[in-house]
Amino acid sequence: MGSSKTKLLGIFGYPIGHSLSPLMHNAVIKKMRLEYVYLPFEVHPSRLKTAVNSINNLNIAGINVTIPHKENIIKYLNKVSDVAARIGAVNTVVNRNGFLTGYNTDYYGFLKTIQEFRSLKLKNKSVLMLGCGGVAKAIVFALIISKIKKLIVSDVDAKAVKKFLQVAYKINNNRCKIIGIKKDEIRKYMFFADLFINATPVGMKEKDPSPVSKNLLKKEMFIYDVIYNRKTQLLKDAETIGANFKGGLDMLVYQAAKSFELWTGKKPPVELMKKVLKKKLLITNS
Repeated sequence: MGSSKTKLLGIFGYPIGHSLSPLMHNAVIKKMRLEYVYLPFEVHPSRLKTAVNSINNLNIAGINVTIPHKENIIKYLNKVSDVAARIGAVNTVVNRNGFLTGYNTDYYGFLKTIQEFRSLKLKNKSVLMLGCGGVAKAIVFALIISKIKKLIVSDVDAKAVKKFLQVAYKINNNRCKIIGIKKDEIRKYMFFADLFINATPVGMKEKDPSPVSKNLLKKEMFIYDVIYNRKTQLLKDAETIGANFKGGLDMLVYQAAKSFELWTGKKPPVELMKKVLKKKLLITNS
């Protein structure tokens, strides 16, 4: 039960009913016995500015930001961290005495997940990624600071690829080779990939197919899927051929843990966060 001392945290998104962030953060708050509560706020894009103003009006200590607001919210904040500015997306806002600062912890979540696989060293590796959304931008930043050699990007929307490449080039600053390819070129470039990333929504629904044919996967490559709510067909295919693979649940947890630390100054129990999500999603191997 909250009191007059309870601080409010939350998440802005549209729609927001599917979000697992309240479950995860409130479990941590309860475990650590902190005076916080985390709530979901469904914010229509036309009401984003009003919602940001409400952060101060309601004395909200901090929020997460999810689809479709990660880019548009930037213009309503007082300050954006250097990393979030380079990525061009914010997923965490901290309110310090009415001064709103935006951060991006998505890149950290991805990097932390990949670093746990000690056999996968990103330096000088070639990466093929499908998808050009907000999470893809954060992943690109993580890949570039990890000193990869080449990044190949593809999306069903050719215009999205073109726009995405403009952002990627700015982040890259000539550190590695970045190219955009058409869907029918994936087969050719897949052969050279050390890491394959699905950053598209394909896989979120139970009967979704894999975004690529199983015969394009190689045992020697590492396969990563940003989808966190199930073991996708892509990951099932990866397991069948004996490749190393990982789903997006750990990325979700690690980005959330970093957000929590920014808000409270305290490190949350990451294993508890993983446990409550896996229990909710009935995931035994992601």
